[in-house]
Amino acid sequence: MEMKDIIAKVNYYSALAKKKQLTDEEIIERQKYRTLYLEQFKSQVKGHLDQIKVVDKNGKEVKLKPKKKLN
Repeated sequence: MEMKDIIAKVNYYSALAKKKQLTDEEIIERQKYRTLYLEQFKSQVKGHLDQIKVVDKNGKEVKLKPKKKLN
């Protein structure tokens, strides 16, 4: 599913929640689309960051290394 479709669904359920109490099924669907949005957003950001290269002081392109995760 494309990001624009996911955003449309998230916005739909947000607007619906402002108008009325969501049913259990609608709450589950809303959470599903929110999760999909976050997963795709993180994936896109990671993809952009993976493409970043820096130039060292010798003029050589160096790919960034991932940082260690903090606990």
